[in-house]
Amino acid sequence: MTNGESNYVAIIREICAEEGIGLQSFSFDWIFRLTKNGKTGFILGYQFGLNSASVNSICCDKSAASELMTALGIPNISHILFASPSEQKFVGNCGFMEDLLALLKKHGCLVVKPNDGTGGDRVYKVTTPCELETAVFEIFQKSAYLAASPFEEIENEYRAVILDGEVRLLYTKKRPSLTGNGKSTVRELLLEKMSAGDVIRPEEFPPAKTLNRIPGAGERVLLNWRHNLGQGAVAVPVRDEETRREVGLIAQRVFEGLNVRFASVDVVETAEGLKVLEINSGVMMENFAGQDEESRLTAKEIYRDAVRKMMKS
Repeated sequence: MTNGESNYVAIIREICAEEGIGLQSFSFDWIFRLTKNGKTGFILGYQFGLNSASVNSICCDKSAASELMTALGIPNISHILFASPSEQKFVGNCGFMEDLLALLKKHGCLVVKPNDGTGGDRVYKVTTPCELETAVFEIFQKSAYLAASPFEEIENEYRAVILDGEVRLLYTKKRPSLTGNGKSTVRELLLEKMSAGDVIRPEEFPPAKTLNRIPGAGERVLLNWRHNLGQGAVAVPVRDEETRREVGLIAQRVFEGLNVRFASVDVVETAEGLKVLEINSGVMMENFAGQDEESRLTAKEIYRDAVRKMMKS
């Protein structure tokens, strides 16, 4: 890896060199042009040209993907679309706060996020009108649309990377946590963890109102309600065959129903069973590949097969 080059970019360069594929980089490595035997292919960001443009757009649109999955009978976390004031003329209504507040009152807790966001950026859990108003303001600073979902307690979140209907990678996202001893406060446990050399990022700090609570012996205290690897979670491969089968079946339904060839499907474990949270047609394994050499090699082989299919299709 060259200085400042990401795991992902280094992997793409290695694959092309090993496969005898010509590679040109544009826009600070955001676009790659691949050439071999008269065939040309493009990688844009984490999009490998295997999915159609319409499928990519659907996967990037959380509310549209949710609506389609519901119609197809695929269990999913509902994402309801709300447009910013400048965009409301395109969705046929005027005003949105009344509907959002009604949704909050109905469910008691909502998750609101940019409708096309990634990586857990600007994702808010809200329980009061004031928190909701603040979240809406922050999202509409940079995004034209937001998606709102009823909050569901999620113990496990899985990511399945699928390539032409085959689950090539399945891992669960383990969130950072503390373990209570029945004597120390959350604050003391946190300080102990940090003094041991563990790096705790600001987004992983528990709410201030919980810092003086004393967790019971063996109690797990989560440091982040979000499961994103970029927010401190760690990818742990799923070994349990029953879990692999059940998550794989849902990923297969996404592949068949939406005609998405290469994607990562996030599946969450809720009180009502497994549901699809999101579909990402841009397959980003940057954080996963950076965990250890085995993970990097796994990501590389998946990307290698995607490149081979892209250059043949």
